[in-house]
Amino acid sequence: KIDVTLNTGHAITAYLGFEKGLPTIRDAIESAEIRTVVKAAMEESGAVLIRRYGFDPSKHAAYIEKILGRFANPFIRDDVARVGREPLRKLGKGDRLIRPLLGTLEYSLPHENLIKGIAAALHYRNDSDPQAVEMQATIADVGVAAAVDRFSGNALPREVLAEIGAAAQI
Repeated sequence: KIDVTLNTGHAITAYLGFEKGLPTIRDAIESAEIRTVVKAAMEESGAVLIRRYGFDPSKHAAYIEKILGRFANPFIRDDVARVGREPLRKLGKGDRLIRPLLGTLEYSLPHENLIKGIAAALHYRNDSDPQAVEMQATIADVGVAAAVDRFSGNALPREVLAEIGAAAQI
């Protein structure tokens, strides 16, 4: 359960890093702007876990800091292209981007930074990743909201799809 926080943060770091042309997770998380969004998105995801499973908020905050430190580890080279691959899976109802967002909606919790991360995922382009190619083709064909609706298995309310569309500005 707690791995949702890690996986969510890892994916969002990759997608925001990709948008900025940064090659590695470390490069991305060292950007103050990206780190702020990633940390806040992990806190939003964590708020769901705290609410749903009674996690200790201070222990979860420490876990987030540990993850951020791991992302910044200079001895680990983790390419944003590797972490970002298979975006359609990551935009699925039960995976690292949509699942925590659904939890925030269930508990009426903030989700602004999760939306930013999802919007960044929609910008991911990688010609050697069939899912990235399919994602871009679907967005071009039906538009952002309809594409995300399809990717997420029709899991999100119309107003949240509109939020994602506005944030993605594709």
